[in-house]
Amino acid sequence: MPAKMSPKNRSERYQTYTDTVLAMWKDSMRERIDATKDLVSFKCQRGDCHVHSTYSDGIGTVTDCKDWMDRAGLDFMFITDHHTVRQKVECQRYSNVWWGQEPGTQHHHLLILDIGKKYTVKMNLVRDYKRVAELGGYPIIPHPAGWFPVTWYTKEQMDALDLLGDEFAIEIINGANNLFDAFDVTDAKSIELWDHHLSRGKRVIAFGNTDAHLPQAIGDVWNAVFTPKVSRKSVLDALKSGHHFVSDAPWMQFQGTCAGRIAKMGDSLHAAPKSSVELSYECADSRGLQKIRVVRDGKVWKSINVAGRQHVTGLVMDVARAANSYYRLECFAVDRRRAYSNPIYLRIGE
Repeated sequence: MPAKMSPKNRSERYQTYTDTVLAMWKDSMRERIDATKDLVSFKCQRGDCHVHSTYSDGIGTVTDCKDWMDRAGLDFMFITDHHTVRQKVECQRYSNVWWGQEPGTQHHHLLILDIGKKYTVKMNLVRDYKRVAELGGYPIIPHPAGWFPVTWYTKEQMDALDLLGDEFAIEIINGANNLFDAFDVTDAKSIELWDHHLSRGKRVIAFGNTDAHLPQAIGDVWNAVFTPKVSRKSVLDALKSGHHFVSDAPWMQFQGTCAGRIAKMGDSLHAAPKSSVELSYECADSRGLQKIRVVRDGKVWKSINVAGRQHVTGLVMDVARAANSYYRLECFAVDRRRAYSNPIYLRIGE
């Protein structure tokens, strides 16, 4: 007969075994991502911009979050507790662990990076979004369609994004209540919303964050930021410019060229009507890639089958039309892990 255990010992054994399994998964993914990093010609810094600790409704301390950040191989992290920045005292003990906040406002939550003090919302989405920016912070709309498994936003809530004007930021992947795989049905809807607004000529910067309330989930999806060093300022400057891609495994680079002008993801590329546009890409996954897609104006424009290759580079050509446009890159690994670039915005005659 199995030895009897006290409830306390049973709970400790359960927690230890659970952590062991999750650590093995995290180690395996980190090894895969590190191997992918060695395949590409570019460098970037990986980070999670939406994490909760015991200072709000997360179950991990700041130290727990830092431990799992390291386990995932991330270069930086923002701990963004609800309605507080009290966690910053502990965050300051660690390099590249920064703080933010996530209050609720009208229609949506508001993910706020780069404000040192607690922001008190006015329960007016437009006013709060603009005020955060005026204070020097970076506002992002998290989970714009809802979050897994049962929270779906109403049409009124999703339509409220129209109130934010021509430039704003949203999460296209939010990993709340997920482990291992952050992408779910709510994220598919968020990407649909993203393309909807991009197709109307807006500049909408995309993020992928875990929204981890369980520290073991940190790093299941991340933002790869094109900056040579890890500092709060350099990372935030790049994020605000859209110089990053969203991924849960693959790496990618995406660049546009027209008449000698060069644009990277997040940039505008100015073109005359009927001028040639060259789009170059580099994608990699050490597990193997399955498909690369270029999305233009909300529709898949080019789809390239890559049949398990680990590293792919290529070019596609287009002719600028009379109206503004955008391009973005998607790539999928053989196990359906994925990456999304921020768009390159084609601006005609500007």
